[in-house]
Amino acid sequence: MTTQTKPKVSTTAEVPAQKAKITREHVARYLRTHSDFFTHHADLIETLAIPHETGVAVSLVERQVELLRNKNKELDQKLHQLIKVAKDNEKVSHRLHAITLGLVSIRGFDETLSGIHDIMHADFPGTKVNLRLFDALPETTVKDCKAMGKSLQKSKLIQDLFSSRRRGVAFLTKRQIEYVFDNEKEKKPIRSATAVALKKNDQLGVLFLGSTDANRFQNGMGTLFLGNLGEILGSKLQQYTPAAV
Repeated sequence: MTTQTKPKVSTTAEVPAQKAKITREHVARYLRTHSDFFTHHADLIETLAIPHETGVAVSLVERQVELLRNKNKELDQKLHQLIKVAKDNEKVSHRLHAITLGLVSIRGFDETLSGIHDIMHADFPGTKVNLRLFDALPETTVKDCKAMGKSLQKSKLIQDLFSSRRRGVAFLTKRQIEYVFDNEKEKKPIRSATAVALKKNDQLGVLFLGSTDANRFQNGMGTLFLGNLGEILGSKLQQYTPAAV
């Protein structure tokens, strides 16, 4: 006689598996990975309503057209901006080329300083031009060109100007302008100014450009032209250092 084993009966009721809840994120993720979804369900496009900033519901197609139009407008603005930058850079290149050609044929230290003055006045009409030179260069009697005083050499303006953190261009404060240009002796006081480091192998000096226009030289202006100008003038003046003579 055989004994039959009765099947075990669970004493706890089986819990049916819960369906995963579909969230908006799930739907969005699915649509991102199935960009052709509306190609196969074109009828749904007409039933979708996309809220607009004005509060009026628009169709998906209208919303897409609007987004594309705005994107094209942004791209057009960026293109015009790039074209403007390219034109400005071209002007800078032509100006620097003309200055370089003007310096190439000049011989002699005093003649070079006079030439720099003439070129700067031609390129910056109505601008006051001052050159302050370090001991690495010879003495000179050229107007508005002289050795830089020790106090100015040690000033924060000059120290920052030749630091690696800058391109060699600084815009002067009102107090610095009064110190450099001595406004009390000027018929028309200088109201804005910039300082350009002149250097190559050595620190050679500083070119100061001042204007009676308060907006002519201001922080926020591009420094590409002035920085390159300083390098060109520095290369020319380097020829007159003791090591080069």
